[in-house]
Amino acid sequence: MKPSPTLDKDRIITLDIVRGFALFGILLANMSSFKTPVFHLQSLPDYFDRLPSSLLDQWTVFFLDLFVIGKFYPMFSFLFGLGFYLFYERLSRKDLNAKHYYYRRLLFLLVLGFLHLLFIWSGDILHTYAIAGFFLIFFINRRSKTLLIWALLLLSSSAIFFFLLTTAGNYVVSLNEGTVYEKQATDLVETARQLYQHGDYTNLLAFRLKEEVSYILLNVLFILPNIIGLFLLGMWAAQKKLFQSPESYKSFWINTAFVSLLFGGGLSSVYALLKNSFLPIPSWLAHGAAEGLNIIAGPLFMMFYLSLFVLFLRRPQISRILQPLELVGKIALTNYLLQSLICIFIFYGFGFGWYGSIGVFAGTSIALIIFGMQIMFSWFWLKRFNRGPLEILWRAWTYR
Repeated sequence: MKPSPTLDKDRIITLDIVRGFALFGILLANMSSFKTPVFHLQSLPDYFDRLPSSLLDQWTVFFLDLFVIGKFYPMFSFLFGLGFYLFYERLSRKDLNAKHYYYRRLLFLLVLGFLHLLFIWSGDILHTYAIAGFFLIFFINRRSKTLLIWALLLLSSSAIFFFLLTTAGNYVVSLNEGTVYEKQATDLVETARQLYQHGDYTNLLAFRLKEEVSYILLNVLFILPNIIGLFLLGMWAAQKKLFQSPESYKSFWINTAFVSLLFGGGLSSVYALLKNSFLPIPSWLAHGAAEGLNIIAGPLFMMFYLSLFVLFLRRPQISRILQPLELVGKIALTNYLLQSLICIFIFYGFGFGWYGSIGVFAGTSIALIIFGMQIMFSWFWLKRFNRGPLEILWRAWTYR
């Protein structure tokens, strides 16, 4: 039997809408990385405190920390795991070699991710997803209970690891205040700012390959357990048919909404307070605790968002209102890459050169405008084609 891609009638509309919402949140979260040298600030955690900012900027940061940061990459990861299970199950039902097509699918994502990382933006997540995706094959025939246990173990161990790593790192940095090491870190951040704001593409590429890409690739080893845990959580949801048959799990989603709001909202509030130094503890400890806490708070709050979508999308009028998100979500891969292309043109020196010159509120406003443009682009494209341009290539390669 010849393999075929998912037909429109087989798509789960809720997933497209949630995927579009996740892309919006990812754009909001990534905006600071597009417009400031965040990849170099691990050795200079108090750098942002030195930047001029208005009260509006400060409250925008707190809002993003509370409702956005750490909530949407988990959502995207969750959807990847869920989508993997649905993809694999659909091909297996047709007695096809699902593993073969899945590996081809991952290979495309890996190559695309590396191209994105090397030549466009250092914040790429696709290559990490592709690498993590190869581990999922070991879990495909596991029971749902096993998937859930592994997911919780990986997420909790990641939280502890990042708490220890970030706390220790920030403590060491605090000991270097006023030393030659702090000056070197400050000089590197300033070099990055000048290059991104005024440099041409060739100079930027050379700098990124030397100072950023190797760090990002090394970082994959540290974040893999967290990503795999979120993938497994998505696989668990797919195996339980939480999205395929939402009416059968209405009570589950209602209970999940209350529990995830209570605990996810509470932990996210503590995270935001720690991250913004509202609590009377040393900054090195506050930032370390915040990073570890958000590994748990983010997925919990993500489940609150998911619960709301599943519960409210049972009403057709809500689905119609949220159709713009569905359009963006249908061509999520294309829109993810498009966000990078638009943002580097706005902020880098070979474009408008706004890098390092605008505040958080202005950056958030720009994100809203960009996402509005993506809605219009998605509507225009899907009027003429069934898939996005990258989705067409991905499908052609997968089923070749």
